Amino acid sequence: MGASLIRAWVHERHAQLHMKRWMLEFDQPAAERDFRTYDDDNGLRAARFALVVGVLFTTAYGAVDALVLTDGLLAASLIRLALVLVFVGSGLTLRLPVVRRHLQVGSVLLLSLLLLGLGPALAAVGDFPTEYLRTSATITLLGAIGLLRLRMHAVVATIAVFVAVGLTLPGALGGVDALGSHVAPTVGIAAIAWVVAYALERLRRTDFQRQREVEQERARSEEILHNVLPVPIAQRLRTERGAIADSAPSVSVLFSDIVGFTPVSEALTPEELVALLDTMFREFDALCDRRGIEKIKTVGDAYMAVAGLPTPDDDHAASLAELALDMQRTLARLSPTWPSPIAMRIGIASGPVVAGVIGQRKFTYDLWGDTVNTASRMESHGRPHRIQVSAATHALLETRYAFSDPQVVDVKGKGPMTTYYLLGAT
Repeated sequence: MGASLIRAWVHERHAQLHMKRWMLEFDQPAAERDFRTYDDDNGLRAARFALVVGVLFTTAYGAVDALVLTDGLLAASLIRLALVLVFVGSGLTLRLPVVRRHLQVGSVLLLSLLLLGLGPALAAVGDFPTEYLRTSATITLLGAIGLLRLRMHAVVATIAVFVAVGLTLPGALGGVDALGSHVAPTVGIAAIAWVVAYALERLRRTDFQRQREVEQERARSEEILHNVLPVPIAQRLRTERGAIADSAPSVSVLFSDIVGFTPVSEALTPEELVALLDTMFREFDALCDRRGIEKIKTVGDAYMAVAGLPTPDDDHAASLAELALDMQRTLARLSPTWPSPIAMRIGIASGPVVAGVIGQRKFTYDLWGDTVNTASRMESHGRPHRIQVSAATHALLETRYAFSDPQVVDVKGKGPMTTYYLLGAT
């Protein structure tokens, strides 16, 4: 019963971390690949410190050798010196691309060389006590697991070398009793090393997974915020308190509205109506993105956009003219999917505006000023299937686009105004 509970707990914890049941590997290849890159990058930074520690310990043990040995001190010192040189050489190779790509393999090879030097090699040249050699190898094994951030596959390979070294120390092959006295501590240390390595890697993987989730949530929040506000405004909103307001001396503003929308809305279910509007506005959004135009908002079936803000555009009037013509073509293509005929009025005006974000909740990027009001009137006083522009917009485009003859329109709240219908590019 106890084993079943432990197994169930392990499976549950691995499922929460999206890992395979028994191996410390994420079940998503992309996540596993990202973790290994992240872990190796940290391992490279830790490797320098680990190598310095290795040099210090090897040198310190070399001094202790003089107190332990009665014979073979010179040979043992040469082996210690060789190991120090191995540490130094390993440090010099850390910048090599091949070492960076195969850090775990390189760590296993380094540790195997060290364990062989600290075990059989030293035992062959001096009368070292068995426990002295085993302690030295144990410190090397546990220190490497902690400092080099070895993962389980590398740990298993290194532990196998450690066990082989432990069972070849002096006296290990001197009969069944001697073998037993060596097997128990060697296997026990190997088991402890495996548990420590498992726990450390699991902690690293858990930390990586939590960081990854936080980064994904942050990216999602950023995406949502940038869908609501222009990127420069969102960045300023993080650092500036209070209202954000900028004046722009010359931009172009567009309003559009669907003619015949009320009959359509009465003929469709709410879900069908929203789906049709969503399809159309998604196409308009893509057109804005393609031309660097900022969508401001939709109100019902109305669509508002600005060229020249927040990113300056010296040719803002032409950008909006092309957008308006594209919107007409898009509506003509989508119109057959609607249950009744529809048309669109579009109005454009150019001039100064004030733009920014106000309020404390549900932020929106909005525009204010006479140019905005004029663009709205160009739309509301326009005709279906036509693009009505103000005199200021006409003055910016008259050499490159074809227009209707000027007309005087009595605009509500503004009086008589000269306006033009945009016909297309010349």
